[in-house]
This record gives sequence, C-alpha cells and structure tokens, in this order.
Amino acid sequence: MKPTAISGAGLFTPPDSVSNDELVQAFNAWVDDFNAENAAAISAGELDSKAHSSVEFIEKASGIKSRFVMNKSGIIDPHRMVPRLAPRTNDQPSVMCEMGVAAAHQAMAQAGVTADDIDAVIVAASNMERAYPAIAIEVQAHLGIKGFAFDMNVACSSATFGIQQAHSMVVSGSARRVLMVNPEICTGHLNFKDRDSHFIFGDVATAVIVETLDDCRSSHAFEILDTKLQTIFSNNIRNNFGFLNRATEEGIGQVDKLFVQEGRKVFREVCPAVAEQITGQLAELNIAPDA
Repeated sequence: MKPTAISGAGLFTPPDSVSNDELVQAFNAWVDDFNAENAAAISAGELDSKAHSSVEFIEKASGIKSRFVMNKSGIIDPHRMVPRLAPRTNDQPSVMCEMGVAAAHQAMAQAGVTADDIDAVIVAASNMERAYPAIAIEVQAHLGIKGFAFDMNVACSSATFGIQQAHSMVVSGSARRVLMVNPEICTGHLNFKDRDSHFIFGDVATAVIVETLDDCRSSHAFEILDTKLQTIFSNNIRNNFGFLNRATEEGIGQVDKLFVQEGRKVFREVCPAVAEQITGQLAELNIAPDA
C-alpha cells in the first residue's frame, strides 16, 4: 500500500465572534420575555418556566469561552437568536463555498500544489446549505480543479470520514491528490433558545490536501499511518430537518428541526466507544498510548 500524507492544511475563521457573556445576556433576556409572556400558563402548571444560563455553567459544561460566527448581530438579538445572512443569487458563491475556498487556498499553498495537481474535491460537513448542486462541485469550479467532486455528511465525524475517503482514493490510484474541505456553519442549525446546547458550536472551515508521501512537496507533512472507521446509530443526537418536512406541516418550525442532543447520554455513549477504538487501533499499530 502506498503511504499517504496530509501535506497541507488551511483554516478559515469568520471575523465575528460571540463571547459567553454576550451569549448569556441574549439568552437570559429571551428567557425573561418568555416567562413574562407565558406567566399565566406557567402559574397554572401548563408550561414549565425557562431557567437562566450563566458564564460559569457554560465554561464548566464545555470549557468554551468564545466562538467564531458568520453573523453575530442576529444571534445575540433576543428577539431573533438566529444568524442573519444576506440572500445570494445563483451566480454568487454559496456561503459554504466561500468559506471552503478560503481554507482550500491556504491548504494548497502549504502543500505547494496548484489546481492542476488535484484530481478530486470532497466537501464533508455535518449539514449542507442546499441539496444540489453539490457544494464540492461548486468549490471545484471556483478553484479551477478538474476531475470530480462530491459532498458527504457523517454528522460530527464528517471531516475525519472525508480524510479517510481521500486517503482511500489516493491509495487506490483513483486520484493523485485530493482536497478535503470541511465548512461548518453550525450556528445555522443550532437552537440558541436551548440552555443545554446553545453554546456548543460556532462556524469555521478547514481544508487538507491528501497525497502519496512520495509525491509530497511540503516540509510540514503528516504521514497517515492507518485509518479505521466505525459508526453506531443513536437517537441521542438528531436533526430532523429535511425536504419531507413540508409534507407534515404540523412539524414545521419545531425544535427537532434543529440540533438536539441528550448531552449526558451522548457522553456515556461516545467516551467509551472512542477510547476503545483509539486504544485498539494503537495496539494494532504497536504504538503505546503514551508514546
């Protein structure tokens, strides 16, 4: 098997960021409005009151202090709490394409490659802003890359699965080099009115170049020693938004059409599975965990 490497990496972060304090102020203002507007129902026991959040709660639960976002004003407006993005025509690059291209340019520069050196583009993300045309093909067009491109979605593991697919294509010989782009606009499907999850995500785009180690021109390359994929179905993280929503009108706008998770259950599921997979793979490669 031909050894492969990540020969270049790129990172795009939006100019806006939201601190925990700003997020909490917006959330608590919304909570006060909600409780006031529904005071009668809450008093009658028909509705639960909403609880305030705090900077201390967020940092203890996540360690997060700030997050980059594509739009700040809409998120911290307690009467909106959704990013405010201007509409774009079909002739303009999509938001995810624009983010991805910025990260891709950095990755290509670090790898020392041009569009002519790349045979395939993968855009892997937890959510896509549209069904088709594929964001990957749009990125491919804006970068002037020939060959082929496709989108893939494996939720939170999209980027790692994208790298593995790029590695497999290079090993099989179906592509000399692959550009894998991971543009994430998580604020677009995050529920900023949910105390348990409104602080978890921000927006970012990353990109990597995967190629054979022999073809690598970069002095900052990382050899890919091995790959191993695993998926386990769970209802503890869901987003039920999709094209069939309009066929069941009563569900439109419900909270399950955004990111929803049972945080403690996710923790109990993910941590043992990840630890087992990592230690098992290291053992197969004869690498000590503390090496």
